[in-house]
Amino acid sequence: MKKLSILASMLMALVAFTACSTNRDDNPTLSVPEDGSFVLYAPGISANTIDLDNSTSLTFKADQPNYGYTAHITYMMEFAASEDGSTWSEWQSTETSNEDPLAITVPTSEIAGAVTAALVELGRDEVDFPLTAKVKARVHAYLSGKEETTSVYSNEVIMTATTSYVLPPVPNLLFYIVGAQPGWTGAAASTALMYPEGGDVYTYTTKFTGAWDLKIWAEEDALIENWDAAYGCAVDGDNSPEGAIINVEAQAISSPTAEYYTFTFDKHHMSYSWTKLENQEPTEYSSISLIGNWTDDWSNDVDMTQVTPHNWYVEHTFTNDDVEFKFRADHDWGTNWGAAWTVSSEQFSALGVGGGDNIKCAKGTYRFYINDITSKICVVPVVAE
Repeated sequence: MKKLSILASMLMALVAFTACSTNRDDNPTLSVPEDGSFVLYAPGISANTIDLDNSTSLTFKADQPNYGYTAHITYMMEFAASEDGSTWSEWQSTETSNEDPLAITVPTSEIAGAVTAALVELGRDEVDFPLTAKVKARVHAYLSGKEETTSVYSNEVIMTATTSYVLPPVPNLLFYIVGAQPGWTGAAASTALMYPEGGDVYTYTTKFTGAWDLKIWAEEDALIENWDAAYGCAVDGDNSPEGAIINVEAQAISSPTAEYYTFTFDKHHMSYSWTKLENQEPTEYSSISLIGNWTDDWSNDVDMTQVTPHNWYVEHTFTNDDVEFKFRADHDWGTNWGAAWTVSSEQFSALGVGGGDNIKCAKGTYRFYINDITSKICVVPVVAE
């Protein structure tokens, strides 16, 4: 009996050893599949002309691309258009992402926007719409947080669609820098708003520290200091000149060196990049202030705080109606910024012009931001709770 027990123990050890060896031999390796290696299927209604104006969404189905192992994959649709079926536009991306290849659902408003942009690219004007056109669709797939290195595209399917002129503006969201400057709190982040550039791209220009410079918070997450939703990079302190943005267990991004850079956050493509400023000795101002018609002689400056080098902030309440104001340096009219612009919750950013027009807004409380290097301005209405 004792010999049988020993023999059984030896056999179990051999099985365990073999299993471990197998695990080592079978460790998965990432392999990026070739474009067209996974299949997108045409929607069932694609045999008919799809009316993009009178439908809410369209659902596509695709196979899962083979990356060599089971992975978290993001799926996004892209569209191109042609009126004659031979001359095609460039691919136009939509905003909605999906995680299930068997149910890639896209609002038809986004598809209509992509088709409109494609037809405008081909020379059509707003007066030419509504239009019926051939539409190509494909799936853009990539491993989440690794779009630059793992992107792959499906085959293409063709359908026919009709649409009115649909080019909805991309909304400017509020994103804030949190980090070595201005600080690692929600209150500090609220003073360092990123400047919207359009197309879901945001920038911030200053002299960065070169070490654990920043993460990014959306407004709602900055308010409650929700670190789980912060945007950053995969490796803490990564100082690469560009990289992928993630917002799951995100780490702090560092500038390549401790110098002046413009940091660019592309939310749509979930990527970032650093652009070093040619002029590393920008003009220094002792103060930046608001000046306006809250006094008859425009004599009462509202001073701002420099929260990071060359980025200024203040929250202020206007009690007078029909407010007009400008920004100026060192309490002097020699350097001032204005813009032909009426502030609203939809239009809260502008490029300041030296000696430009008076900026206008209604009475109320606002947060003011200006970068004296780039002349970018944001004026964000504060909504009462």
